[in-house]
Amino acid sequence: MSEPSLSSSRSSSGSPVWAVPRGTEGVRIMVEGAVAQGMTTTTRCLAGTGIQPPDLADENAQIWAHQEFAVIRNLLAELGDLPGLGAGIGAYSTIGRTGVIGFMMLAGPTVRAALERAIPYLALSPTHLRFALEEADGVVYAVAADDEIPPDVRAFVVERDLAGLAAAFRGAQIDLQLAGIETTLGPAGAALLAEAWRLESAAVAPNCATNRLVIPRERLDERLPQADENTARLFEQQCREVLDARVARVGVAGQVRSRLRHERGDWPSMAGVAADLHFDERTLRRRLTAEGTSFRRLVDEVRHGRTLELLGQGAAVAEIARDLGYSETATFTRSFTRWEGVPPSQARERGL
Repeated sequence: MSEPSLSSSRSSSGSPVWAVPRGTEGVRIMVEGAVAQGMTTTTRCLAGTGIQPPDLADENAQIWAHQEFAVIRNLLAELGDLPGLGAGIGAYSTIGRTGVIGFMMLAGPTVRAALERAIPYLALSPTHLRFALEEADGVVYAVAADDEIPPDVRAFVVERDLAGLAAAFRGAQIDLQLAGIETTLGPAGAALLAEAWRLESAAVAPNCATNRLVIPRERLDERLPQADENTARLFEQQCREVLDARVARVGVAGQVRSRLRHERGDWPSMAGVAADLHFDERTLRRRLTAEGTSFRRLVDEVRHGRTLELLGQGAAVAEIARDLGYSETATFTRSFTRWEGVPPSQARERGL
């Protein structure tokens, strides 16, 4: 039986992956890989995401998880939702492209220290998997949970992030000496991970409950080639400052908006969102009031924006109502009329 988790990607900011704004480095990697694999332009990769091409060159630009998932949907629609696309794009990953968190890992000074320092700040990296370290039976499992990722992009993200981790570590001369991998991917995806990590195919088990990299315990205490404890601590402080600044800048309202936009067809309750953010309902209500809004207003705002997006895509009114969580189409129509002054059928005719 596994011991309690040694480290978790929720432990620094206290927020799940969707609640933390991130830089555009992950999208830059995907655009580069997608164009190399046949996407005609950067604009096609970014269509409908709210991300503009200049944002990819702006080190201060920030995006949300749902925007990055929209980029992935564009790639899947254009290039085909087949095993191999995520792994191929992940191959463009490097430690240097992760920024300050990558340099912190290089300084280690040991493999264990590098991993434990990085996990709380993975929102500063391109990954969307939720990592934790667990020990049992003489090995360490680097658990990479994918349960917060929407199902339609999950396999791509698992492929991209785990194959990308292999490419980044290899380029940085960090060898985890994996004993095996367990993955939620099917056999084709598992074979791709075996190739990325240079393992025998039998060492990667497909269709597992979660993703786990199996690392020999003794490997964690080995020093890294560029080890320096003082430098690692300095970079760790910088990671903490950057992450805290990002979360503070968007406030609680921004985090709630991200949660509401994150899942398709899933409209969480206020209690559920509060629990995810490690608040009680009363605290969440008070924090939102202090920011001049409310949970109901944010739900209304996100539904309105999603409606206009779906109308623009030609979706049927009944389909939009279901997507937005309305039990009846008539209730949705009343909400839309309140937002736009006309029912959705007239809005479509006017080209809204």
